[in-house]
Parts: sequence; structure tokens; C-alpha cells
Amino acid sequence: MEIPYTVKPRPDTGLYNAKLGTWLFLASEVMLFGALFSSYVLLRVGSAEGEWSMGLMNITVGAGNTMVLIASSMFVVLAWAQLKQGNLSGKWISKPFFKSPRNWGYVQWKWATVICAIFFLVVKWSYEWPSKFVHYDVWFKEPSMLHAKVQEGYKGVAGQFENDEKSKYQNLIGLDEDINLDKDNDGISGWDEFITNHSDDDKASKPSSDEVKEFNWTKYYIEKKLYIGRFFKTYTLESQNAFSSAWDKGTLALSGHINGYEEAKINVEVSGWKPDSGVTESEADQVLNRLSDGSAAVTRNEGGVLLKNVDYNKAKLAEYQLRKYGFNVDLSVTDYQLVEEHPYFWRTGRVNEDIGGKPRVRNIKFALDKSKVDGKYTEIVIDTDTIKRLNSYEPKHSTFFGIYYTITGLHAAHVFGGIIVMIYNLLPIGLATWYRDREQFANRIESFGLFWHFVDLVWIFLFPILYIL
Repeated sequence: MEIPYTVKPRPDTGLYNAKLGTWLFLASEVMLFGALFSSYVLLRVGSAEGEWSMGLMNITVGAGNTMVLIASSMFVVLAWAQLKQGNLSGKWISKPFFKSPRNWGYVQWKWATVICAIFFLVVKWSYEWPSKFVHYDVWFKEPSMLHAKVQEGYKGVAGQFENDEKSKYQNLIGLDEDINLDKDNDGISGWDEFITNHSDDDKASKPSSDEVKEFNWTKYYIEKKLYIGRFFKTYTLESQNAFSSAWDKGTLALSGHINGYEEAKINVEVSGWKPDSGVTESEADQVLNRLSDGSAAVTRNEGGVLLKNVDYNKAKLAEYQLRKYGFNVDLSVTDYQLVEEHPYFWRTGRVNEDIGGKPRVRNIKFALDKSKVDGKYTEIVIDTDTIKRLNSYEPKHSTFFGIYYTITGLHAAHVFGGIIVMIYNLLPIGLATWYRDREQFANRIESFGLFWHFVDLVWIFLFPILYIL
């Protein structure tokens, strides 16, 4: 039985079946993404000033991926146009080389579209997302600790910033000698306000050397270069007040990357065995023999240290296996070892996990954002017992990232699904329709093109909303 209207348009809609079905599907997609976009806009507009993170996206990467998807939309149209002209496949390479695309057919342009789509996902899943999973915010328990770490980590780069600002206002300040302005006090809330209060029109009101020395350049640097750009975009009186409040309360987070940490070396000790655990002595001794070279029977009856100075993963695996076979197990920290790596998805509970009264991680080496001096980011050491919260840029970090991963993940799933369909239409099983009915195959590619244009259009909306605004 032949299915009607697979090639010719229906008299009631003017569309053939595949195109009609695609438009109905896209209508449901508009409602899905429209709801997500609306949720994002409402949550952002409804958030309090200074609480919605901005400027955390790599605009260059986002713009590059946008250009890739726009190119793929053009390529999918060219692939369909070649089918309408009856050109299934042409030459990949012609002379001169730069004119090769002029001789391409459907197959070549379709593979070009697939390559663009794969490139988009590779950038998204192997670079953009993983780079956020190792990027952290750290909040401190006490405001004094925040202030101390800011002074420690940003003193060098703030000194460079100070010199730039001093040269800009040297005439107004009226001081020729070099001045050390690195004073660890709050000073005046902002350099702009400081300059405004000492107008050049009033020579008598120029700041004195003592006033200039009291200015806290380190605090002012993170206000202008980090806080304002992340939460306000522009430097206003409202942003100054919000920053001052967050500074005084200690609710600011320091952003950066964990370059290393001191992790516990652990002893695993067996303190007893429960005969009523449903495990025979022979089975219990087998697990002891797998973990240690000592006498299994003696350890089972008298207890003792089974493993010494092992890392966390080995200790926890041994603990799980031993408890499973009815042993009472105690873990104790004997020392700490520096681990040089960039961990993924760390949270507060992980670094502060209690092991025999001591934390799993004693401290972390934290490379601060926008702290580069002489081509190297400044590292500070943060004791984990001073950390109130530690979170990578993952969905749990904030409402922004929760929505970001939801929308971009759903969009990436559509791109992945499109890749599967395109490859199917390039394989012999898909091309069989071309050899049976060319018009039907061209209609199939046209219907897919509508879907692909919608996927690209969604990203064109996503890019400015998530990356720029």
C-alpha cells in the first residue's frame, strides 16, 4: 500500500506529510524552549541586585560556536539544493583547490554539516563544560579571613592597578614621589568617589599623602575588576553599596582554580569481627588476605592496623569491603600528602569530610582569577576549616548555572540527534530512498533542514542571553 502525499502536497495544507509533521513538531519545540527562556528571564529579572552572576561565560568560544552553527545551516541548504539538481555526489578535491566546493554534491555538503555539528559538540562537551567543572567559588566562614586572603592574593596585581590609576590622576593628586598605598584597611569605598571628593577645581581639597596612603587598593581592585563585572556590568553608586555590604558581611566569594591540595594519608584498622554478620570465618579471612599479608586469623580475632598510610580512595574501598564482611573498621589520619592536580566537582562536604576527627583535605592551593602577575596567576593556600562553601561551576552552584546546563544540554541533545539523522541519510540504508524516489528523498532532507534551522535559531537566542547580557 502506497502512503499518499509523501511527495505531492496535501490539498488541505499545501504541504507534504513530512513537512507538515516537522512543522507540528517544531511548534511543540517552540513551546518547550520558550518556557525555558521565559523561566530564565523571569528568574533573572526577579533576582536581587548583586545576586545574579554574569560575565562567567567565554564569549569568544560562544561566538565561535555560533559561527559554526550558522555555517552548518548554510551547508544543509546547499546539500538540499544539490539534490534538487540531481547531483548526489561530486568531487571532494578539484583544481584549483579553493574551487573544490563548487563541484561538491549532496554527500559532500552533508558531511560538511556533520563536521560542523560534531565540532560544536566537541567544543561544548570536551572544553567548555569541563573548564567550568574545575572552576570554583570559595566562601569563607569569617569576613576577616576573606579580607586576609584578598590582601594576600591580590596585593601584587592591585599594585600594578594602583600604578595605572596613579598615573591617570597624577596631576590631580599633585604628588611626584612614589607612594606605597598597600594598607590593610578599608579606607575609602572607591577611587572614583575619592577623586570626586577631591575635585581638580578646588586645589585646596587635593588629597594629602596620608589620605592617599590609607586607600585600600586591593579591595578597590576586586570591586572594579571582579565584583562589578560579575554582578552589575557597570560601576554605579548602587554597585558600590552592594559591594561594601558584601565585603563587610564576608559574603563575597573568591573565584579560581584548585591547583593542588593536601589530602590525608590514612590507616585502616580492624577493631573486631561480628560472627553473626552472616559471613563465615573462611570468607572473612579471604577479604583480609586480599588486603594484607599478615595473619588473617589473628587480625580477625584480635584486630589491628590492616593498611598503613594509604590514600583516601584505597582506604574507603577497604572500609567498604571489610564492613561488608562483618568487620568493625576505624579510619585515622596519619599525615597529609600534597597532590598536584585539578579536581572536578569538588564541594564543601568532600574537603571537610571527617576522618577520625580530622578533615580529608587539610588545605587547597587556589589560583585566583584575574590575579596574574608576570604571566602567572597568584596562588594562595586556603585551610579547609575556614571554608564555608566550596562549589565548582556546576548546576548546583547557582540558579544561573542550573538553567544554563539545562538549556544548553537540551540544545546539545538536539544537535546530537541531528548528527545521527544526517549520518543515517548518508549511509546506504538512507540513500536507498534516493535510488527509489529522488523527490521523496529530497523532501526528507528538506524536512530535516527545517529542524536544523530551528536548532541553530535556538542557539542564536541562547548566545546573547547567556553569554553577553
